[in-house]
Amino acid sequence: MKAFAIFIILPCFIFTVFLAAYAAGQKDQKDEYQKEMEAKLKELDQKVEELKGKAMELKGDAEKEFDEQLEKLKKKQKAANKKLEKVKSASEKTWEDLKSKADSEMKELEKLYDRVASKFK
Repeated sequence: MKAFAIFIILPCFIFTVFLAAYAAGQKDQKDEYQKEMEAKLKELDQKVEELKGKAMELKGDAEKEFDEQLEKLKKKQKAANKKLEKVKSASEKTWEDLKSKADSEMKELEKLYDRVASKFK
């Protein structure tokens, strides 16, 4: 009877400990990712504000074009923030899928910012 208990209970215990350690590692990764994304979005917000200040001198068509590009940037920022919120509320099992979508959204946002910044600096 003892041998039966050892062969059944011990593997179950080891498996449970393994799962708990794995879940804790996933949560740490998710938390770190959220902090990184929040920092990137905050930095980009600051860059956009700086760009707005520099663009105050624009007039006519250049001003209109800047406003249009700024509106696109705002939409992309909003989309990236929504993706981050989905990551935050995702379960430990599903956040990896959302992470790749949020990464993609962030890359698009950074590319758009770079295009706008290079055009209006």
